[in-house]
Amino acid sequence: MSEVPLPPVSLIIPNFNGADLLRKNLPAVLVAAESYGGTWEVLVVDDASRDASLQVLAAEFPQVTPIVHERNQGFAAAVHSGVAAAAHDHLILLNSDVRPDHDFILPLVRHLAYPEVFSVTPLVVDGQERPGEESWRCYRLRRGRLRLEEWGARIPPRPVETLFASGGSMAVTRTRFNELGGFLPLFQPFYSEDADLGLRAWRRGWRTLLEPASRVIHDHAGSANSTQVARAFVRRIRLRNRLLLEWLHVPTRDLWRSLVPGYLLQALGRLLRLDWRYFGALAGALGLLPQVLTARREIQAQDRLAFWDIMARIERSLDEAMIEARICAGTYKGGGTGKVVGMGKRIAAEVPAVAAVTVTTPVDGSTAPGAGSGS
Repeated sequence: MSEVPLPPVSLIIPNFNGADLLRKNLPAVLVAAESYGGTWEVLVVDDASRDASLQVLAAEFPQVTPIVHERNQGFAAAVHSGVAAAAHDHLILLNSDVRPDHDFILPLVRHLAYPEVFSVTPLVVDGQERPGEESWRCYRLRRGRLRLEEWGARIPPRPVETLFASGGSMAVTRTRFNELGGFLPLFQPFYSEDADLGLRAWRRGWRTLLEPASRVIHDHAGSANSTQVARAFVRRIRLRNRLLLEWLHVPTRDLWRSLVPGYLLQALGRLLRLDWRYFGALAGALGLLPQVLTARREIQAQDRLAFWDIMARIERSLDEAMIEARICAGTYKGGGTGKVVGMGKRIAAEVPAVAAVTVTTPVDGSTAPGAGSGS
């Protein structure tokens, strides 16, 4: 039997004033591409850098294709330019401060053959190789805010479901990315656009997976947003976009029962501390409310899965995988999973790509777990 050829892959790296990061991380990206075994290309989208980024690409990385913005347009626009210029349907988005393992590509792209899979994230670790929160995401309502669930860095022994793949380390097909319209312009210039994309996909019944057999190192200390843009501006945009994300996706009942009272309490606390950043973010979000309401109606028209059903399913996926890990290790006693570190890349690499699953969960108006505690 002849082997199925590996799908060609385009790796897209947005860049803004990241000459040093390109020097540091592009060699690992190229090693991974050459190790893949299939056709590949690497595109760097330079978002009007003022440093030597383009000179570094020309002199040190001639095998990389540069895409140049004449003016700075932000993260989402840079990704969209890369997607439009890519020669292949299978895409991997990488931040310039991400350094992949040499074998990270194949475990990601193998899942994209299944039509119910929207995107795949690798295991993301920090500079000390500790699993980061980007690897697995799920939300709960607590104390009047939509908060990420603590996952305890439990590395599963096989692929599991997660809410979204970070825009800095995501495998996706251009077909599906474009079918959703890519990143919404509401979130310009950066933050929360990847969470929104993953949520819109899930609500259509398209899953995102965490693949622990694929690993990248994310050096947050080198992030362009932390070093090249005013920190106060970054914090305000991050908070504004978090509000937009909640207004787009949280069910109406939970918005009014938990989040709105939470906003009032937060506003009071910020006022007492004379912290005006919150009010700037809130004003910015309210200025976009007409566009948010239009987008919310459009998203609801495509719904196949309810918001809290998605969260419950994602939590269950990780819990079941960790129970399997403990059973295999002979340590499972029943009654919960605990914070157990899984068996990592070695076992995960032996697990075949996720099998096709028919999505049948109905859309209902179920209330958020813990929703009453926020009001």
